[in-house]
Amino acid sequence: MENGKSYKVRGTVLYAFMPREVDHHSSLELKTDIAKVRTERPVTCLVFDFSKTDFMDSAGIGMLLGRYKEMAAMGGTVYVRNVSPRVKRILEMSGIYRIIRDWDNRSEEGDR
Repeated sequence: MENGKSYKVRGTVLYAFMPREVDHHSSLELKTDIAKVRTERPVTCLVFDFSKTDFMDSAGIGMLLGRYKEMAAMGGTVYVRNVSPRVKRILEMSGIYRIIRDWDNRSEEGDR
């Protein structure tokens, strides 16, 4: 996994640590890398960690939506976590929070 991206699998949860910039180029790499990990390991939950991310464009939103559709089709779930205020605003404006929840708030929402 290149350009500052890294992944960790614990049980059936795939944690994808997002790069500093999530743009067209990095979104294509993320899509490919996540698909590869999902073919190698059984994954029922995908968590995008944005702790290092300070920029995301519409390609990043599209990548999140695509991964959500793939996971939902197999009965899986998708979360985001460690979202900066700047990225959170982008996610809110895009409507992502209607389908993808915040990992840090999952117990409050009854998502265990």
